[in-house]
Amino acid sequence: MRPFLFDIVRCPYCGGRLELVESLFHVRRGDDVVDGILGCHCCIFPVVDGIPVLHLQENATAARDRIQAGDPRGARRLMIGADVQDDRLDRLLEAEAATYREVVEALGPSFEGGYFLYRFSDPTYIVAEAVVRAVGRAVLAGGGRAIDLCGGSGHLTRAMLDLTPEPPVLADLFFAKLWLARRFTAPGCAPVCCDGNAPLPFARGAFAFAACIDAFMYIWTKRQFVGEMARLIDNPRAEPGAILIGHAHNERTWSPSHGQPLPPEGYAALFETLPARLYGESRLFEDVVAGGPLDLSRRSSFDELEPEPALTIVASARRDVFARHPLAGPPRAPAVLRVNPLYDATPEGGRLRLRLRFPSEDYEQEYGACRAYLPEDVVLDEEAVRALSSGAGGGLEDLIRRRVILHLPPGYY
Repeated sequence: MRPFLFDIVRCPYCGGRLELVESLFHVRRGDDVVDGILGCHCCIFPVVDGIPVLHLQENATAARDRIQAGDPRGARRLMIGADVQDDRLDRLLEAEAATYREVVEALGPSFEGGYFLYRFSDPTYIVAEAVVRAVGRAVLAGGGRAIDLCGGSGHLTRAMLDLTPEPPVLADLFFAKLWLARRFTAPGCAPVCCDGNAPLPFARGAFAFAACIDAFMYIWTKRQFVGEMARLIDNPRAEPGAILIGHAHNERTWSPSHGQPLPPEGYAALFETLPARLYGESRLFEDVVAGGPLDLSRRSSFDELEPEPALTIVASARRDVFARHPLAGPPRAPAVLRVNPLYDATPEGGRLRLRLRFPSEDYEQEYGACRAYLPEDVVLDEEAVRALSSGAGGGLEDLIRRRVILHLPPGYY
C-alpha cells in the first residue's frame, strides 16, 4: 500500500481515516505496507500483498483473519479466489518470469481470461482509450489525480499513467484483477479493492478525473455511484474536474452481456449537479477508426441515441472538455512491440503471415467490429519482421495504427 493512499482513503462506512494497526501483524517494504491491518472508528480491514481491501465481504473478512494470524500467503489465496488453490499458483504469482497470460490461464475459466487478454484491441477499448486520454489531458493538464473505478485488470488505467505525475488509483472489487494490473498492465498505479455498490472509500475532492468504463450497467446503486463520483472530484480549491462513464449499455438495444442498463434519458437524469453529455459510441468509433479528431463537441438528442447499443457519458463544468480532440498516441509506459494475440503467426521464409482468429464465437459476436481496422490476413515482409524483432517500430506505423502490432506491457504474453 503506497504511503500517499493514507491521505486519500477513507472508511466506506463511517468516513473515518484509516491507519495501520501497529500492534497487529504487519510487513513493510520501505515506506509501503505489504501486509497488515487498517483501522478506523468502526472497522478493521486487511492489506493483502500491498493492496488495501476496503469492504466486508466474506473473502475479505476471512483474509483479515489470516493476516492477523500471520499468514499473508493464505490471505492472498482467499482474495485471489482462483480455481487452482495450491502451491503451483503461489509459485507462479511469485515467479519473475511469469506472464500476464500464464497467470490468467492459471486463475481458471471463470476469470474471463479471453476477454482480458485481447482487451487492447477490442472496439470498446479503442473508443474508451481515446475518450480517457482526451478528457484526461484536458482535466489533468494543471495537475490532480485520476481514478479508474471498476477498472478490472488495469488496461485503461494504463492509459492514465502519463496524464499527470500523480499515480492513478485503480479500484475494483476483484482482488486478482488488481494484482494483475499492478504487476503487468499498469505498473505504478495504486490498487484499492472496494465495492462499487457501497460508498466509495475515498476523501471528497481527492481526484480531478473519475472514470468508469464498461462496468456501470452492472452497478445496481447507480444514483449513489454517480453521486460518489461527483463527490470524488468536488474540490473547491482546484479547477473543475470531470466524470467519464464509458460503454454503458442502452436498455433499448440488445447486448450479449446486458447487465442492468438504463435508457439514454435514464442515464442523463442521474447527473443533477454537473453538465453532462451523452454520446453514441458508434459515432465515437467512427471518429477513432478514421484517425480523429474525437468530437466531444457534438450534441445528440435522446431520439438519436435510442438505437445506439452503448453510450459514453461525460460530465464536467469545464467547457474545454466538450471540444474536438486530436487522438493521442499510446501512453508513455514501459512497452514492447508484439503481434496482436488475435493473430495466428506463421513464418514464411523471412516473412511472417498473420491470420485473424477469434478465440470463440461469443467473442466474435461481441467484438467482431474490430474488422473495421484489423485485416483478416496480412504479411509482414522481412524488413517489418526485423523492425518488430528490434522493437524500433520503423516502418510499422500503419500496422500499429490499425492495432495489428500493439504496444504491450512487458511480460504480457
